[in-house]
Amino acid sequence: MMKKKHHLIIFLICLFAVGGCSRETGSASFDGVLDKLRRAGNYSEAKRYYTSGTIDAIDASVRDGVISEKEKLRILPLFSDKTRWEEVSKKVEGSRGSIRIRYTEYPVENMIGFELDLKVRKEGGRWKIDLEQEIRQALQGRADGSAAKYIQRIKRKY
Repeated sequence: MMKKKHHLIIFLICLFAVGGCSRETGSASFDGVLDKLRRAGNYSEAKRYYTSGTIDAIDASVRDGVISEKEKLRILPLFSDKTRWEEVSKKVEGSRGSIRIRYTEYPVENMIGFELDLKVRKEGGRWKIDLEQEIRQALQGRADGSAAKYIQRIKRKY
């Protein structure tokens, strides 16, 4: 009888230990979309985890010559095998949501501790990151040559 109790206690301890150690902070948020994105090796794989609007915005920028084909992956937030984060907050409202993460490991040291807010949306029954508006706004400024125009205006005043 004592052996059975001893084995049951060891089993329960192991069960809790495995459950506690296998959990990664924030990994289950929004169906683990950030973890899936971290395992994506290239743009073709990564784009599965972004909304169609986000991908359309990027593709339109390439088509219009605002960014090059090589820059497509670079304008998206970095999630790689060298990137770790913790979930700071999460909000869900129907098929839309948001998540704030804090980088705890990052290839560039000064990004550790940086907090990133991401909008997510359910599309095709899966949670995906929605950066369409942000990308269109950021790349519009680049397409307008805003910085170059600003410098030209300054030069004209001299």
